[in-house]
Amino acid sequence: MVGTIKTERLILRKWKEKDAEILYGLACDPDIGKGAGWLPHKDTDYSRAIIRTLLMDDGEYAITLKEDPESPIGSIGVRIGSSPKRGIDREDEAEIGYWLGKNYWGKGYATEALTELVRYSFVEVGLSRIWCGFFDGNERSRNVIERSGLKFHHRNEHLFNAMLKEYYNETMMCVTAQEYFFRK
Repeated sequence: MVGTIKTERLILRKWKEKDAEILYGLACDPDIGKGAGWLPHKDTDYSRAIIRTLLMDDGEYAITLKEDPESPIGSIGVRIGSSPKRGIDREDEAEIGYWLGKNYWGKGYATEALTELVRYSFVEVGLSRIWCGFFDGNERSRNVIERSGLKFHHRNEHLFNAMLKEYYNETMMCVTAQEYFFRK
C-alpha cells in the first residue's frame, strides 16, 4: 500500500509516533472507542504504543485535512485477507475500519475517506471484495458505509469483545469489484 492517498479535502497518510498526543486527544473520548470496539486511550504513552503496534502497519492511515496534514482527525485502515469468524472467506478480500474524532462528525470526512479507500483497494490493489461492519446502534457508521457504496451482506450475532468485556452484534456490509466497476 502507498504511504499517502489524497482526496478533495483529505490526506490519508502513515501514522507517526509524534502523532501520539493528538491521537490521545481524539481517542480518549469513550464514544469513539465504544463505536470502534476498543477502550478509550488512557494517556499519551498508551496512544504512542497503539501507533507503534497497530497503526504503523501497512494499510493503516491517519486521516488529516489537506490544510493541516500534520494533525490527524481520525484513522482508517484496510486489512487484507480472510477472517472466517467475521464471514470474510477469501485472501483477496479486505475489511476497512475507520473512526473520526467527535469534532469532525457530520462533515462528510468519513464518507470521503472510506469511498477513496474502497476505490484504491479495487483500482490500485486489485482486491475482489471490500467489507466494512458496524455495531448495533451505530447508525452514523451505517450511513457512511451505505453512502460509500456497500450493501448489507450478513450479521454476526453474540460475538464477544474481550477488551470491552461485552457481547455485541455487528452488521457486515460489502461491495464486490464487479459491482464497483459495473456501477461506474
